[in-house]
Amino acid sequence: MINYRLKDLRKEHKLSGIALAKKLGITPQYYYDIEKGERRLTTEIAGKLAVILQTTVDYLIGVSDVNNFDLSPENKNNPDSHEESELAEIPIERLNQFKLSYKGHTLSEDEANDVIELLEAALKRWKR
Repeated sequence: MINYRLKDLRKEHKLSGIALAKKLGITPQYYYDIEKGERRLTTEIAGKLAVILQTTVDYLIGVSDVNNFDLSPENKNNPDSHEESELAEIPIERLNQFKLSYKGHTLSEDEANDVIELLEAALKRWKR
């Protein structure tokens, strides 16, 4: 999901992967690996991407609950708002507390549970 959104947003902002990598302070290869889903998106890079691409980390990672996550500048001092870095650090086991969406479609509870199970299985495989 992240890789599709990154590519779409990058193209929408008329940025090459090389230019975006430079703004992020990483190599183009590292950026393209993230965009292809071959490398994990770190909290730091997710936050920088959100700023550069004028979006939020929650959009990048697919968390969609506008009632709990308003990241607009005027709400930065609101105790109910969350920093982008906090959103990027949500443990997988807590994802079921949020509305998940894919390409603008809010997932049903069963679909969200399937996605969470898939993520858990992928992480177990990567940790081997």
